[in-house]
Amino acid sequence: MTIEPQTPGSDNGRWLVQAGRILSNLGFELIEPDKAGTDDTTHLVVAVRTQPTQQHFDPERIEYWGCESGRGKAAQIDRDTRLPIAGEFSWGRIALTDRLAVKNEFLSFGGVMRAQFGADSVAYVDFSSHAPVFRGSGHSQSPNPLAAEAGAFFARIKVPIDFVPGAEALIARAAPLTLYCAFVQSVRERVMGAQAIRESNRWLSDWTSREGQRMEAARSDDWKAAIELRRQLSAIEAIARE
Repeated sequence: MTIEPQTPGSDNGRWLVQAGRILSNLGFELIEPDKAGTDDTTHLVVAVRTQPTQQHFDPERIEYWGCESGRGKAAQIDRDTRLPIAGEFSWGRIALTDRLAVKNEFLSFGGVMRAQFGADSVAYVDFSSHAPVFRGSGHSQSPNPLAAEAGAFFARIKVPIDFVPGAEALIARAAPLTLYCAFVQSVRERVMGAQAIRESNRWLSDWTSREGQRMEAARSDDWKAAIELRRQLSAIEAIARE
């Protein structure tokens, strides 16, 4: 099952009906695109209910990152949030927390978010992105093996953000797919530069080669923009060290 894509005219409510069907017995679901199809959008849909169903996982709070004036801003949605809301969300972690403080986490490269009450008074939230969303640690899921790599990548790009003016805004302007391409390039360079990694983690080596070729061919504009983004970040870091 798919979710109605987010477009300027997609406020017709069909996505709420779709989300309600998907989450009838679930608290969240990660919907990844069909590689045989034309839509490359990943959706993380979440239901925030007044009363827990105790059938799957019952999120009561969603924490994520937004962006305001080129700077990251922590944001959250809970049962008291006034809806509807819609806007962009930034790269980083999305955390779902239930009444027992148990979490399920995801890592994303950014995208658009919408949240609205359905006819059943459930608050439905849809995080959608043209870049992958990786399952992280959690009570109700197994982590994607790339989640640790994405977490390390995010940690590395936080270094210039913390110390160099302008770095955060530069990264904030990057499209989600551009940032994802920068991630693929970074992992591929690290793997190719270390024989020990290639030999000990054949899966990662094969993935970086395959995904790098795919993105460079299918998303050449984002691939080139990622190269330029990484060049500018390297130049910023070099200036900061002088």
